[in-house]
Amino acid sequence: MGPIRCARQSAGFTLIELLIVVAIIGILAAIAVPNFMNARVRAKVAQAKADIRTLAMAHEQYYLDNNTYPNESEHDPWQRKRVEAGLFWLTTPVAYLSAIPLDPFRNIHDPEVKLRAYETGVYSALGSDRNIAYFIFTVGPDMEENGLYSANPFSGIQRNNGEGNTYAMSNGLVSHGDIYWYGGNARVIRNLGIDGKIYNGAFPPNFGP
Repeated sequence: MGPIRCARQSAGFTLIELLIVVAIIGILAAIAVPNFMNARVRAKVAQAKADIRTLAMAHEQYYLDNNTYPNESEHDPWQRKRVEAGLFWLTTPVAYLSAIPLDPFRNIHDPEVKLRAYETGVYSALGSDRNIAYFIFTVGPDMEENGLYSANPFSGIQRNNGEGNTYAMSNGLVSHGDIYWYGGNARVIRNLGIDGKIYNGAFPPNFGP
């Protein structure tokens, strides 16, 4: 009978091998996480633009029926009277919208606002309560209202001395500027300074040039 040989147990990973695996995982995570975050921002921008287009269409349908646009609406219409929450005019009594879409970009200066709607503004005809133009916007990925003056978006030089007011992905995914839409009678525009240009009787390009 020959000598008994013991089977050699397979060796586990060495410390160096484990460190190499951890380093590879770290590198992959460093690549994947920013790509994931960028994809989320892009998706939110696309959602905001789609929502704003839908709101603009609802405004136009409302105008056809009422010969006026709904009143302005702050970003927290649930906390306001109906007369100050124009977005609700689009849901009842006639459902131009099935529900008020939520703004995916929350203003960091309003931490108490849990549900944020898109903010709107209107321009009323002189000596009348009839709203003849409207404005819809979101603060954008930087979550700062640093593009247009929501209190007066129809005239005058806007924020940043009229420069860089419109969000543009080409300036960086999280960059200055608001995402906005103008509609209605463009004749209300007077000396509106946006993105280094002055507009009179014409709206600036919606969502930027």
